[in-house]
Amino acid sequence: MRSNNRRSSKRTGLILAIVALVVVVIVAGIFVFANPFENNEETPDTTEEIEETPENFGEDQTSDNGETDTGDETAQEPEEPEETFIDIQISAVGDVMAHGNQLIAARNNPEGIYNFNSVFDDVKPYIEEADLALANLETTLAGDSREYSGYPLFNAPDELADALLYAGFDTIVTANNHSLDTRAEGLRRTAEVIEEKGMDAVGTFSSSPEPDERFLIKDVEGIKVAVIGYTEHLNGLGSQYSAEEIDTMVNTIDEAQMVADIERVKAQEPDIIVAYMHWGSEYTRDPNTVQTANAEILAREGVDIIFGSHPHVVHQAEFIEVDGNEAFVTYSLGNFVSNQRRETLGQGMEPTEDGVIVNVDVQKNELTGETTIENVEFIPTWVYRHSDTGGAPYTYRILPVESALEDSSLSEGYKERMRGSYERTMERINMMEESDTEQD
Repeated sequence: MRSNNRRSSKRTGLILAIVALVVVVIVAGIFVFANPFENNEETPDTTEEIEETPENFGEDQTSDNGETDTGDETAQEPEEPEETFIDIQISAVGDVMAHGNQLIAARNNPEGIYNFNSVFDDVKPYIEEADLALANLETTLAGDSREYSGYPLFNAPDELADALLYAGFDTIVTANNHSLDTRAEGLRRTAEVIEEKGMDAVGTFSSSPEPDERFLIKDVEGIKVAVIGYTEHLNGLGSQYSAEEIDTMVNTIDEAQMVADIERVKAQEPDIIVAYMHWGSEYTRDPNTVQTANAEILAREGVDIIFGSHPHVVHQAEFIEVDGNEAFVTYSLGNFVSNQRRETLGQGMEPTEDGVIVNVDVQKNELTGETTIENVEFIPTWVYRHSDTGGAPYTYRILPVESALEDSSLSEGYKERMRGSYERTMERINMMEESDTEQD
């Protein structure tokens, strides 16, 4: 009997144990389901989970067997930045003059008011294409309180500035040998008028400039362009002023001053630096030592593009390199418009009728910040002057030669003169092309 009791006791214990186990399982299940988002404590044998953070996101994970899980390598590799470019065109022309017969022509209309716009009609489409267009204004705008006059002391009506704006110019260089023709008052008013018209004056100042105001900084479609301008001559008119007074009115060619100015320019971190220089000897066909020596100084200091005027004829253009810095130089762009020609200056002076529009294509790599000259284009121009009576008033037009040769309204005599002009200009341009070939 004792043994039967022992069996019964074991069975009872077993039943109680099973019941207890079921209760524990039920309670545990209730706890788990009641707290589905609560993390259980890790045991020493539990593999540690690495939290994904910005620091280790995308890092290769090493498995227990030593193999590396690289995941999706294509998705993890950073994309190469895409190169993007900004392209602009900088255009420049030579001397815009206002001789006496040009003033008479501008007023030859039924209204009897000055209007120079028609002079620029034929070249307006070319100038308007530029993102930055420069011209040298070789006259003052002193106002009608002084008599309007041509050579030797130039004073033109403000309507000439209106015509330059109409043609598409936005930057006017006023530092030249005629800057002081109407003295300090005329010089300052010239810069004021240009600025009031919505253009920029370079090289002379409407008021005494601060050091950082001796040059122009322009954002041209996202390219930061610096423009500086200097003149070699003031026709002796500067002698009536002290050196300090001249310094407050006009930039003159002086190596120390130019170097100092360019250093200030570079502190502004421009993408490209343009200098417009009024220099050289009138009517000579080739640059002199003043032009070449100062071009080398400018290139050495980091100027990228150099435009020149004053000789009233077209000079050669070239790329020069000084101390590792390369610059494109046009030593003289000739006359854009004037009354100078064979009829007024004599036989052999036909080159004074010639001019050229120079287009410089500039490109900036937005990824690297590098700015380069990509191309240079020359558009030869010729100053047309005509009168049915053989005397004033004349009609003046600036003609782009290649397209004007197709104009059936122009006489064969004028076309013959344009062909001569074209050949002279192309001879200068070809000198640059030959030089480039030799360097290559």
